[in-house]
Amino acid sequence: MKIATFNIWNKEIEWEKRIHVICSEIKRVDPDIIALQEVRTSINSESNMNVAQYISEELGSFHCIFKEYPDSPDEGLAFLSKFPITLTDMIWNTDTHESNYCAIRMTFRHADVDYGITNVHLNWRTAEIRQEQIMTVHQWIFDNQKSYEILCGDFNDVPDSNAHRYLIDNDWTDVALNNEKNGFDAQPTLDYYTNTYLKSEEISRKPLRYDWILLKNKTGSKSLQIESVEIFGDKLLDQYTVLPSDHYGVLARVN
Repeated sequence: MKIATFNIWNKEIEWEKRIHVICSEIKRVDPDIIALQEVRTSINSESNMNVAQYISEELGSFHCIFKEYPDSPDEGLAFLSKFPITLTDMIWNTDTHESNYCAIRMTFRHADVDYGITNVHLNWRTAEIRQEQIMTVHQWIFDNQKSYEILCGDFNDVPDSNAHRYLIDNDWTDVALNNEKNGFDAQPTLDYYTNTYLKSEEISRKPLRYDWILLKNKTGSKSLQIESVEIFGDKLLDQYTVLPSDHYGVLARVN
């Protein structure tokens, strides 16, 4: 099973080119499920179709979920899934503070096993807000836990942060760190050295790993095995000569 996460950047910069590259890159890596962040509510001023639905129709192989933020309806979170979706939910349907409106969730069944997958985009402003958000998201997942859980998205933080440590302390496995144990470096997803949208902004900043995929299983369930982890969206691959986003995506193969 191939799981991916990708912040596709809600900016006008090179948008008409970038949306084509986003579609072709998702097609190239061919995930079974991809979580998308910064998803526009409208593909352009002439259409009410959201960007996730546009990608789904262009690729023709995905079920699509898009949920706009209730406090910022021009943008939202989305899933594209090759597996039939059994349930969807948004954290803003719970009794939580507006600052925690950062996650959507879906469940699916694959090979007679129930999975839950949660897509987050944490606040960029302060570590304190992110800490509160991730604790709230974790409890939300725990209250609805399936045999296997996947948590992914743009965490706007680095792996030595309080938010990351909280997840590891609560038995989440970061697939990229697991990959490091097998001799492969965890690769940055916010690359100030080579990403053309970022390197002119703050050239002194080091590359950062803001986009994560984490796994967790119920007590007594056999752990998912991580076969490989890679980034995508980091190369110019077609005639448009643009990168799809200011972030790189993450793809994990698990079974």
